[in-house]
Amino acid sequence: MEGRYYPEAESKEALTTKGFARHVADHGGMVTYEFMQLVLASIVKCLKEMMSHGQPVKLDGLGTFRPTVTSVPGGAATIEDALRMGVNNLVQGVNFVFIPENAQGEEITSKKFKDQCSLQFAYLVETIKKKINGKDKSYTLRTPLSAWDIVQSDDSSSAGNSSSAGSETVENGGSETGGNGGGNSSGGSGIIPTPTDPEDDQPHD
Repeated sequence: MEGRYYPEAESKEALTTKGFARHVADHGGMVTYEFMQLVLASIVKCLKEMMSHGQPVKLDGLGTFRPTVTSVPGGAATIEDALRMGVNNLVQGVNFVFIPENAQGEEITSKKFKDQCSLQFAYLVETIKKKINGKDKSYTLRTPLSAWDIVQSDDSSSAGNSSSAGSETVENGGSETGGNGGGNSSGGSGIIPTPTDPEDDQPHD
């Protein structure tokens, strides 16, 4: 729905195996960084091996990795056609699917896992549309919410001031982006909640 605001997860640069090994080693204090690198490399190798043999792998407390296949468009009309084509010609690709843990006491499905996350507003994300050289172009503008002056008050006079401050903020943003008031900004904006970890060694935007 255009003109509404929805939260979305912030896209961060993925933590590498080395970065994750460093995090685990620093977090646990029981294993060295070098040892964790070897363990993670072995997990990756063996997990790929199990998937290639069609063997799902369940990691307790995390979830199950399961292989699935993508068939060629249209498949085969009959079993005879399928046998004649061969399975390698019918399978277009093999995929990893991850199913979060759902066992009682260890459940980390979406609603349960939310309780383990620290969510906070980070940016206002807007899709700005402009006409450049006669062609419609769109790009994403990210504005830190710390730049927004949000005023909340119960009395009517303060409510009026809040409305004025809010419109001024939008106009300032509009002059910077081509003008919200001019209709150049689409309504499909979103405010990003960011799961945070005080020991996360990833750089943050």
